[in-house]
Amino acid sequence: MKRISGSRFARKAPVVGGVLGAALFVSACGSSGSASTATTAGNAAATTTTASAAPISITIGDTAIGAGYADIYVGIKDGIFAKNGLNVKLVKLNTSSQLVPALVGGSVQIGVGVADDTAAAILKNIPLKFIGLSEGTYNLEVWGDSSIKSVQDLVGKKVAVSAPNSESDFGLTALLAKNNIPESSVQRIYAGSIPAMVSALESGSANALLTQPPQGTATGKKGYVKIADLSNLPFAVGSYTVTAAYAQSNPEVLQRWANAEVQNLAFIHDHPNQTIAAIESDSGITDPALAKYAYNFFLNVWTKNPQVQTSLIQDAFTRAAAKAKKPVPSDITQYIDNTFAQKAVNSAG
Repeated sequence: MKRISGSRFARKAPVVGGVLGAALFVSACGSSGSASTATTAGNAAATTTTASAAPISITIGDTAIGAGYADIYVGIKDGIFAKNGLNVKLVKLNTSSQLVPALVGGSVQIGVGVADDTAAAILKNIPLKFIGLSEGTYNLEVWGDSSIKSVQDLVGKKVAVSAPNSESDFGLTALLAKNNIPESSVQRIYAGSIPAMVSALESGSANALLTQPPQGTATGKKGYVKIADLSNLPFAVGSYTVTAAYAQSNPEVLQRWANAEVQNLAFIHDHPNQTIAAIESDSGITDPALAKYAYNFFLNVWTKNPQVQTSLIQDAFTRAAAKAKKPVPSDITQYIDNTFAQKAVNSAG
């Protein structure tokens, strides 16, 4: 299969983090390394935290603009993190490939993105832990020019995705496999970012793109058509990850995060108007109709329980191992820590 780099469409991504191995145990800026952490670590089982507790600052990094991470948006915008004693800063990473360097380098303490990147890093002996999951399926749609009536019509066409080993890259592979289409029959353009993908489509350099709503959906107003919806295909895209060192040193922080995340997920399902407003604010989409469309799409994607699904992580390791030509670990559960999410779910009732 011929793959086109699409460099003329790509936006150069900022360098995040440093040398992975050397930075593994760098303390994160939100780490609670004081005596208070030592005295409260044994109380990590507590499943409610109020704003009266000393707020702890952490940085969360996400890997794509759009509506998918609305759980973080409402957590900040509607004060859910604050009620749980967290002062959260959100950092946007251009691609999922930046997630692991950001975690290991300490520029973010919790990262959310494609589980395959975490699995690939673990296969390189980088100690990471999966601690939560907000999206258990692909959150992608395919939009393209009017000559494409079905997925079968992608044969011989150029499809824009963001980057190698990104969700859109994996999503195109999964979509073609589901429809028995050889990968070699479709040309991929690695555009580098969602805006660049849209530009490639609108310039005619690509015939279709894979992206999450509302960005891809917005092309409908320019005559492009929806070809496919991937929200019925399982995939761990909203995968929350930390370094093993951070998990061990900061159980109180992660319990506060898990308590808030259970509430965040409940909020986005139960409060459409506030969530749509958060989507508009954080995705850069100012059209209320597009934001509402994205919200309704993601209702089929967002989980209600943030506990990590072992089967999805197993799939991620299988794909990562195949690419790295390494064996799949015999027990992938050692890389999953559902302790915090489980306690938060139990508390929520």
